[in-house]
Amino acid sequence: MKYRRGASAERELIHRLEERGFAVIRSAGSKKVDIVAGNGKLYLCIEVKSTHSDRLYLSEEDIEKLSAFSKKFGGRAFLAVKFVNREWRFFEPDRLVKAGKTYRVSYSDGGMTLDEALGIQKTLLGVLKSEGS
Repeated sequence: MKYRRGASAERELIHRLEERGFAVIRSAGSKKVDIVAGNGKLYLCIEVKSTHSDRLYLSEEDIEKLSAFSKKFGGRAFLAVKFVNREWRFFEPDRLVKAGKTYRVSYSDGGMTLDEALGIQKTLLGVLKSEGS
């Protein structure tokens, strides 16, 4: 069940990245990163997690693998967490807080939306239009 939920989350994120003009490769089972994406200007190395809880614990090894791969690849590293029944949140590994031998990430920690992680900003006019709807 966990694998199926994780694979489903990966496919959902792939679709969202493709909608934003990225070429995407899913590297399931590689033990490095889950998704590699690029648009010619920005390259991403993404580890994807999905949880029903409002928090998630990750091993130091998982975060180190993500950081090392992205550094070698020349991409920007992100931990993408699908908090089920909530929005996606994106966390940069170097901003994660260590809790003992693990890293803890929670929905309340904030993180970034996909568009924030990609550096896509809405125009002021777009924000005002969406608030007026």
